Amino acid sequence: MLSDYKKKLFVVLFGLSITVYILSIAHFLSGFENKVFIGSIILLISMGMSAVLSKKLSQPLEKLNEGVKRISQGDFRYRLNITDSKEFVEISKNFNSMARDLSQSYVKLKEQTENLIRQNEELQEFNAELEASYEQLEVLTHELEISERKYRLLVDNIKDILWVTDKNFIIEFVNSRIVRYLNYTPQELLGKSLLEIVDEESKETLKDMMAGKINFSEINFRSKDGLLVITETHVKRLKVNGDVVGIQGISRDITEMYQVKQQIVEKNNEILAISDVGRLLTSGSDMKEVLNNIVEKVANILNSPLCTIREYDKESRKFVLLIKGGELKDYLISSEIELPQEDVNDLVNLKEIKIKDVDEFPHDKNITPIFASKEVFSVVIVPLVSRNEMIGILNVWTATKTIKNMSLLRSIASAVSVAIENSKLYEEIKKLYIKTIEALAYAVEAKDVYTKGHSMRVSQYAALIGEYMGLSREKVEQLRIAGILHDIGKIGISDVILLKAGKLTDEEYKVIKSHPEISRRILMPIDLPEEILEAVSKHHERYDGKGYPYGIKGEEIPIEAAILGVADAFDAMTSDRSYRKGMNIEEAINELLKYKGTQFHPEVVDAFISLYMNKKQRLEEIKNQIFTNVS
Repeated sequence: MLSDYKKKLFVVLFGLSITVYILSIAHFLSGFENKVFIGSIILLISMGMSAVLSKKLSQPLEKLNEGVKRISQGDFRYRLNITDSKEFVEISKNFNSMARDLSQSYVKLKEQTENLIRQNEELQEFNAELEASYEQLEVLTHELEISERKYRLLVDNIKDILWVTDKNFIIEFVNSRIVRYLNYTPQELLGKSLLEIVDEESKETLKDMMAGKINFSEINFRSKDGLLVITETHVKRLKVNGDVVGIQGISRDITEMYQVKQQIVEKNNEILAISDVGRLLTSGSDMKEVLNNIVEKVANILNSPLCTIREYDKESRKFVLLIKGGELKDYLISSEIELPQEDVNDLVNLKEIKIKDVDEFPHDKNITPIFASKEVFSVVIVPLVSRNEMIGILNVWTATKTIKNMSLLRSIASAVSVAIENSKLYEEIKKLYIKTIEALAYAVEAKDVYTKGHSMRVSQYAALIGEYMGLSREKVEQLRIAGILHDIGKIGISDVILLKAGKLTDEEYKVIKSHPEISRRILMPIDLPEEILEAVSKHHERYDGKGYPYGIKGEEIPIEAAILGVADAFDAMTSDRSYRKGMNIEEAINELLKYKGTQFHPEVVDAFISLYMNKKQRLEEIKNQIFTNVS
């Protein structure tokens, strides 16, 4: 566009130059008259034309210059309108477009400037607040540093272990107390799994804690040296946006307290065990049953697979098996064993507990593999001492070469020793007692040759019935004694009545019916069990209530008395009397069936019938047994 304007300017100036040149030539060719005047005219014309042309040509530029000045002064609304030439029209359009753009840019820039000013003001206010906050932050930071020092002092000096893990049990923090209890430094445990320093049971407990099932339990840690440290542990689950990210715990060492507690429990168990043994020994049960209960209790308390009691035979110098208990009791155990003389001397003289390797103690070879599978390494030999003499040994097989409960074993051994010795004395007294009772029975029967041996036979029938009905050994023994004594009251009845051959008068029969009560009065001072006294005093009662001396019926009659009544009647029916011949067993059985439910207890009769069908030969042996007087 400007190149066209330059061309046009060049053409005008060039034309003006040509015109002046032509006039100059014309002036030169016209001669020399009036040359000054004509030159002046030409000069004036040239100047006039130059002025007009210069003004004409410079006018658009002046307008353009004016527009630039106005724009530079900030008058962005100013517009050019130059129509002199096509080129300047184009320049006007561009200038006006530029003015509009500058106007818009100015407005935007003004708005941005205002915004910047406003933001600057806000920034200055914020900066002022920030300076104030910074001062507060410095104060808070100082206070935080003080608090942190106090917190670290508290954490480092607390007696408990503080720890934090992530959700995978990776340790993120642990206080220095860990050094004392587990011999680890905090640095050794950071990044390590907490599950690696606890036992198997505690691993499951920690998983339950992470799941939120529990927040307090015993956790057993393993120290760096492999020692067990028992703790009471409280935990809190750590959450972020409701999600569990880990747990923090505080663990208090209770190992010593736990051990004391265990010792108390063990001592309490010892006391309870000794109390149970004492109760068993005074229960009045069969001694073999008592000893069996004792060895089972010892095996259970000491976690032993086998426990035995052996009696010492001085003549053979062997130990004879009395009882065995524990889970291996059903295996073959040698009935008699011999110990090395050195061990026997120590047991007899020193009366101290000995512990032998299992291979050094005599036992059946078939049980050796069982001991190996049970990891049984030792046998504890506890001497049983009575009156300062060894009467036997208590043997306990164990998986360890030492045993904690020595005092318990000594106490139990002492009680067992007394029990065995008392059992022997009791058996001797019992034999003497039975012989005394038998002598009394013979004294009664000596008055009448036909009743000789009656009490002994009744005793055996009653005991046989009791065994067949499943009564306890103690009950059967009571029946045996009651059978011997059931007619002891006849000692207090006149021989005139007792041996009368003819029919008794009502008054005489009334005297005869009093013998059960007389028996009870005679026996009461001996301090016999009540069951014996009841059987003796009520063996003539009938199931229908028509018996004597009390007239009771049915289940009011003690079962011992009902059994004794059937045994007494059966022997009376099958024995010869001065006035009749005795029945055979089948006839007597029929009589029992005939009066079943009236005179005799139905259950007892049924048991006797079953006894007859299965052990008739035994009944025959008792019936035909001959008894001689005792000296």
